[in-house]
Parts: sequence; structure tokens; C-alpha cells
Amino acid sequence: MWKRVFRFLWEFVQMVAISLILAVLINLFLFQPVRVEGESMKPTLHDNDYVILSRIGKTFNKGWEYGDIVVIDRRIDRKRSLWDDIKDLGIFNRMENRNLLIKRIIGLPGDVIEIRSQGVYRNGELLDEPYLAEKFVYNKEERYEVPEGHVFVLGDNRNNSMDSRTIGYIPMDNIKGTMVLDISRFLR
Repeated sequence: MWKRVFRFLWEFVQMVAISLILAVLINLFLFQPVRVEGESMKPTLHDNDYVILSRIGKTFNKGWEYGDIVVIDRRIDRKRSLWDDIKDLGIFNRMENRNLLIKRIIGLPGDVIEIRSQGVYRNGELLDEPYLAEKFVYNKEERYEVPEGHVFVLGDNRNNSMDSRTIGYIPMDNIKGTMVLDISRFLR
């Protein structure tokens, strides 16, 4: 009888261990839930929204596209490591506590981004940005040339966003993943 109990317990422990390992691998390389903190992506995303990130692009070196909503590590002076990704694991991560920001890709390598009072220009063309809720107020004109291996990101709430205007170009290695689903839309 004790052998049966021990065998059952051993099989149970193995199943729990395998489940945990699979959950960690899925979070590291495929999909990861994240909790948004802050209003910098309003009206697209709100404080305390829950989103699912696809890590597949990072895992398989997929190229990023204009308009992708991505989670980035704002510590651009260092390269992210696997250890950083492991530390960021959690049921729903609070991004601000982990130096993570959620932003929209506006510029890719080689692009020239100009910010003027009329709006944002990419390679001389004014961007159509229907996702912006309020008029963008910017008093100075700036020009950015996105270097190779980097992206230029902006928050949708341009008047209240820490983005490439303040932290600089984002190395592609610092992109944690692309938002594929806003879970909170189903809860509103």
C-alpha cells in the first residue's frame, strides 16, 4: 500500500514539475501575459489593462512592422539577457516595476522621423494616426534618423508619454514582444 501512495505522489510531483517547466517555456518563447501600468497608450490601452504579448517574433527574429504595439526595456544602455526575461516572468507583470514600457513602433532602421506641430512625419510623409485621442501639443520641431538595429517608438498619449523622444532609439534586442491581444476589451 505504501508503494502505491509513494508512486502516486512521485507521479504527481513529476506532473507538477513538467507543467511548471512548460509554463515557463511558453512564457519565455511564445506568449506572455502582461499588465499595463500608466496612461501613455491611451486611448488604445488603459492603466491596469491586461494584454498578451507574442514572443514568437523575438524567438524567431521576425522583423517588426510600423504600428506594432511592443513592450520594450527602457534600459537602452545595456543588452537584455535570458536572465532578464526570466526575472520578468509572472502571472501578470506590472511593467513599470521592471523597467518595461508599452509603445507603438513609428520608425524602423533607416527611417527619418520628424516631429512638427502638425504631427509626426516618416520619410517626409505625415502619418495618419487615427488611434490618437487628443491633439498632439509639441512646441519644438525635432528630427530623428533611426540607426540600424533600432526602432523609434511613441506612446499613443503623446502629451504624456516616455518614449523615444526622451529615452532614445530602442535596440531591437530590447523589444520584449508584440501585443497580440488586449484581454481587457472582453472585460469592459
